[in-house]
Amino acid sequence: MRFSCKIFLENQQNVIIPADYRRYLLSMIKEVFKKSGSDGKDFFENMYSGNTQKPFTFSAYFPLEEKSQKLRGEFFSFFFSTNDYEFLMRVYNGLNSIKGFNLFGQNIKEVKHFFLFPERRFDKDEVVFKTLSPFLVRDTEDGDYYLVPQNLIDQKEFKYAKKGVSKDNVIDSLKKNIVSLVKRYLGFAYDENNLMITLEKISLSPAKHGSKESKFTMTLPAMKGFIRIKASPEVLKLIYDIGIGARRSEGFGMLEVVE
Repeated sequence: MRFSCKIFLENQQNVIIPADYRRYLLSMIKEVFKKSGSDGKDFFENMYSGNTQKPFTFSAYFPLEEKSQKLRGEFFSFFFSTNDYEFLMRVYNGLNSIKGFNLFGQNIKEVKHFFLFPERRFDKDEVVFKTLSPFLVRDTEDGDYYLVPQNLIDQKEFKYAKKGVSKDNVIDSLKKNIVSLVKRYLGFAYDENNLMITLEKISLSPAKHGSKESKFTMTLPAMKGFIRIKASPEVLKLIYDIGIGARRSEGFGMLEVVE
């Protein structure tokens, strides 16, 4: 389930979109949950009281002035995707109550032009996805590090990238990620041997990210491109709905079907 909307900011001519914009959007989403209903604050506390996986992902499109991070126009587009109807409705309700929230140094003036995308159906077992937001592959042996094929990071230093990683290592970790998501959100064990993943036209897409509350920022070794996945239709739909990889609920790993 997926929808988009347009978010209008006051004094838009002065809005600069920071490189670590995802953490600002994440703060907005947290506020949205709090405003999602009479029990919104309790819902927020339950979701964010621990380090738990969350069944959603998001992305944004910012029309920017040429060679600038300055917002061009009155609004930017926000996209939200989940497999959970309650999350969809809470975000929708909360966005309709978010007026006045400070985002990128300006207050939100209004949110409108909601569009609910038709439910995506999967009737085949192989799909090519493209990234709408870059994805992260966490090292399953050491969660403090991320995996990127070594040929993509030669001559580059990333504090949080594991060295000497092959494309096969990345694919193996992606498979484990998908199996974990299936177990949690679909409720059954999925055999890794029934998963086939091919990374196509993958490139490095470094992403500044961090916590708005602590003002800590790091550069993560994210990737973008095309991902061909062979799996059962219900697994492909889950990946489409909630994204792939690590930090999905922080604005990473949102995908679109291209083939």
